[in-house]
Amino acid sequence: MDTIYDEFLEKLRGCKNKERATLVYLYGDLGSGKTTFTKNLCKHLGLDIDITSPTFTILKKYPFNMYDFENLIHIDTYRLKSYEELLKIRFDDYLQDKNNLIFLEWPEIVENEGVKPDIILRFKYTDDTESRSIVID
Repeated sequence: MDTIYDEFLEKLRGCKNKERATLVYLYGDLGSGKTTFTKNLCKHLGLDIDITSPTFTILKKYPFNMYDFENLIHIDTYRLKSYEELLKIRFDDYLQDKNNLIFLEWPEIVENEGVKPDIILRFKYTDDTESRSIVID
């Protein structure tokens, strides 16, 4: 499974946004592994960060001093009803800071607002045994 993290990191190195935060969309059903991927990516990098789901807090900010980033901003918009609600938690401020790496779960809320991702991850169940696949776009 380490290869998916290495593949993601290679893509990340190649598309770091120099104008604003680097934005990663995480698509997938509930329980498909979006937060688990984020947690395991940090472990793969040897970072001692306790990543937990931002479902109830909406946004969590972690130090992430790797690949020219300073912060990992992990956002879960599942409970939000509109883009305006996302703006209330300073999404625009986080997005404007090129030192941020933003993982955005449930990105459908921003798709129609012209906010384009740098990387897309799609999490899918592959069969009835609950195995999962991750596709990097």
